[in-house]
Amino acid sequence: MTGIQLRRHDFLDRVDPTLGLCCGWLVVAVAASVPLGTAASNVLGGALLIALIFAGGYRAHWQRLRTHPFALVTLVLCAIIFLGVTYSHAPMEEILRALKKYARLLYAPIAIAVLVDERWRRRALMAWMVSMLLTLALSYLHAVWAFPLARSTRENELGDHYIFKHHITQNVMMSVFVVAAFAEAWRLRACADKRWRIYAWMLVAFAAAINILFFVWGRAGYLTLFANLLVVALVAFIAAKDSRLTLLAAGLIAVVITAASVSDTLHQRFHSAVSEVESSQERGIATSIGQRLEYASKSVDLIEARPILGWGTGSYAMEYCRIAKSPEWCKLGAYNPHNQFLFFAVQFGLFGLVALLAWLVTAGITVRRLPVCEQLVGYSLLATLVVHSLLDSPLYIVTEGTWYPLMLGIFAAGAYPVINDKARPATDSTDGHSG
Repeated sequence: MTGIQLRRHDFLDRVDPTLGLCCGWLVVAVAASVPLGTAASNVLGGALLIALIFAGGYRAHWQRLRTHPFALVTLVLCAIIFLGVTYSHAPMEEILRALKKYARLLYAPIAIAVLVDERWRRRALMAWMVSMLLTLALSYLHAVWAFPLARSTRENELGDHYIFKHHITQNVMMSVFVVAAFAEAWRLRACADKRWRIYAWMLVAFAAAINILFFVWGRAGYLTLFANLLVVALVAFIAAKDSRLTLLAAGLIAVVITAASVSDTLHQRFHSAVSEVESSQERGIATSIGQRLEYASKSVDLIEARPILGWGTGSYAMEYCRIAKSPEWCKLGAYNPHNQFLFFAVQFGLFGLVALLAWLVTAGITVRRLPVCEQLVGYSLLATLVVHSLLDSPLYIVTEGTWYPLMLGIFAAGAYPVINDKARPATDSTDGHSG
């Protein structure tokens, strides 16, 4: 894999078969590792990058990417972020931090280039689902035994049962997992000999929803769960036009809403949110919603000062602290404004905001080309990202910043067929059939 590989006469044109397979398995491994630990996903991501470099086939990959709208829009979004470096006055440390964070957007085109065959996309999706199933099982176990390896145990969060990540991260992923489990049950409907698996996946979907509502705290999870239920309803009623799917979706929604109506935790968090909004002026710095309203206000001031290009890559912390009310507010809000859209608009202006919105819209158009089961999960993922982006800056967080682009890339990879046989990487099937 050293100089011999690099000296292949067709190095630029053809992916090395062995390393191409290695890239496929590494994408699958990253998908599995994202819910479980940042360190593992970072190591696997680095190994994936090295494998891609030595595997060659750059022209083949470009042939694939240049015909894929979502891949191209992702590259444009990355280009705007890199362009922002040229006029940013932020410290180099902040610029490099931003570039490192947003470089994870490239997981989308990498997945599109590597996962040409449906079997590889299926492996990647199932790898993530298995990790979420493990998380779900351990979360319920934690309710009866606060084992020391759980993060909520280490952080002494009594009554909260998140395992590997922050409770918001677990809940947001779990809300998509609810739809993924439901979609898996629907996918198996034609398999008469696998009816038990249909019931099992439906049970998993209900268990995941109950876990969000009763076992793990976090208003973000409640919001993304209900957004995803709306997605299921829309796909069932509009896209699929299938009465059986509609009835099954209605059953899922009815059970979750009934459970939500008796959740004391949800009621308490809802009333707390209302109280925080009403008292935001008096108690602003003491409440999460009051803090977010202040960050939004200052972000709007910064956007009005430089509306077209923004302040440049990595500039948010410095510019926010420059106009913050006090050093205490600076310390609280310098990381990000807890809103991805405002975060982009401050740094990259109108161009950056339009590029981000175009990225989301293109993802939605791409998902529309997929089969109904994949549409359910793809639109669920997209809806979750939009809601999450209104509450935080998920593309700037390591775990979410890996998960969203990677998962969108996995689904987008199946939306557009390979046009040129020469562009097929080693992870494509040789018989023209998908498994």
